[in-house]
Amino acid sequence: MIESAKRGLRCGLIVPLALGLLANCASAQERENSAQDVRNVQLVFDLVQADGFKDEDPEISDVVTELRMLFNFRGYRLLSRSVLNVGLVRPHRTSPTVSGSGTQRIVADDYKEPLTISVEVSARRSTRTIRAQVTLTEVIGWGGAGNAITLPLLGTSVTIRDGQRVVLGSARRSAEEPVLILIVTPRIDLEGPE
Repeated sequence: MIESAKRGLRCGLIVPLALGLLANCASAQERENSAQDVRNVQLVFDLVQADGFKDEDPEISDVVTELRMLFNFRGYRLLSRSVLNVGLVRPHRTSPTVSGSGTQRIVADDYKEPLTISVEVSARRSTRTIRAQVTLTEVIGWGGAGNAITLPLLGTSVTIRDGQRVVLGSARRSAEEPVLILIVTPRIDLEGPE
């Protein structure tokens, strides 16, 4: 009888311990398999003017060599550096993607009318890569109720890695004005699931 009680007590302790270990293993496995979501993307836009500048602009000295491989201009200078934070959300809990959008107005010293950068960003879960659709527009006037009338200068879609600097393209506002070059660098913030 005592032997039977000991065996029953051992089984009574072993079963809960084993179930507890299995639950902990499952919990650890869930944490390992859980994907991280991109929650925020910080996009740094450099608006560069290409023209006959002879002096080196120290603000963009690290990209001038790359620009010279892509374009045939004598010099480059930074007109504006702007930062746009885009918060990304999942449309529903089981969605494999997150997305968001934002707009940034740029006022460069040499231009009386502002430029606008609009961005739509999407990303798959657990990646350090985003897909961005970027549009650079010029404000050419004002309509009723203070609404801006814009002219698109540049529009492109690009897939880009965290920290990668990409030249999105160039645009000329008019035949008399210099070429504008838009460069973007994303910084991606990842967080675990809610």
